[in-house]
Amino acid sequence: MKKIYSIVTLSLLVLFLVFMLFGCRSKEVESALIYINQDDWDKAIEQLELAIQVNPTDIEAHVFLGEGYGRRGEYQKMNEHFDTAMKLMDAPGKSNQKFIDKINFERDKVWRQSFNKGVQNVKDEKLADAAVNFNNCILIDPERPEAYRNMAYVDEKTDNLESAIKNYEEVIRLDPKDEEALSYAGRLYMRTEQFEKTIELMDKILEIDSLNVDAIAQKAMAYDYLGQTDKAFEAYEQALQKDPDNPDLFFNLGRLYFMKEDYDRAIEHFKKVIEKNPDDAEANVNIGNAYLSLAQNVLRKEREMDSEELEKIPVKQIQEKKEQEKQYYKEAIPYLEKAVEISPDNSGIWYNLGVAYTNIGMEEKGKEAFDRAEALENK
Repeated sequence: MKKIYSIVTLSLLVLFLVFMLFGCRSKEVESALIYINQDDWDKAIEQLELAIQVNPTDIEAHVFLGEGYGRRGEYQKMNEHFDTAMKLMDAPGKSNQKFIDKINFERDKVWRQSFNKGVQNVKDEKLADAAVNFNNCILIDPERPEAYRNMAYVDEKTDNLESAIKNYEEVIRLDPKDEEALSYAGRLYMRTEQFEKTIELMDKILEIDSLNVDAIAQKAMAYDYLGQTDKAFEAYEQALQKDPDNPDLFFNLGRLYFMKEDYDRAIEHFKKVIEKNPDDAEANVNIGNAYLSLAQNVLRKEREMDSEELEKIPVKQIQEKKEQEKQYYKEAIPYLEKAVEISPDNSGIWYNLGVAYTNIGMEEKGKEAFDRAEALENK
């Protein structure tokens, strides 16, 4: 189940007081500090902008400008001034730990404020607002994975799958061993039919955790969609060895056998699904349809023969085959009956049930099933 990262709280940090900064100040910075103490950031920013016009290398002015723009939600400008201050402090003798701590604290503070607003907006189902909040977090600090992860969640909820993939890729860039991000990205690759990329990510998960059954199953499904059925079979069997009671694995493997027209093995695997979940409509339908397919195959060759060729086949052999055909139709019925009980509005199942009834001589029930199928089709 997908989740968003929860609201985060500010860690304790000794607040940086303006009077703790030291060094000679310009009159513009002195004026700005007075306005800051009065919580008048608009006027403070005016003075600080004047200060850097006079002296572009005024580290303190850049630090306070970054804080001011952060308070106004102008995060691009905040970053510009913080980054400038940090570059200026790279010069010999210019480093100031108090400035560095303040930049880190202010940047972290606005990141958390925006992140927490985003989480609340997701809870309130205001996804457009949440997207703004999480994108602001990415702008404030592009090296933190949580905002990318939550932005991907919002993207997926709004069916913006390509953007969701890009955001999960950013999480993986920051932490290549994040199994959750690898898994979610892999599923999105699957949904967007990028099957080779799904396999690539599932292999990365398996390098971290060779027993990850979900990754093996995803890899198998990707091979399946690529038409590489041998590799798909191998991956499913590998997954079942590690998780022998997983009904989803049995279902997918059964579906592969069905597609390869190996109906006996398909039935075997679908039956293991309904052992775990008797009300699985798809598994019941697939078993019923597999028996119908087996029935239709019994006399397929004979139906293609002309009368002269048929005369060469012993009557007893034909009769035995007809009995076998009838038996398959009989075996299909309880599963198709269960399926229409679960999904009574599915016309296709009713039609197939009618076929089974009719072929074992239950014409009246067959007609009822066909009529039900036709009525549903004409709704």
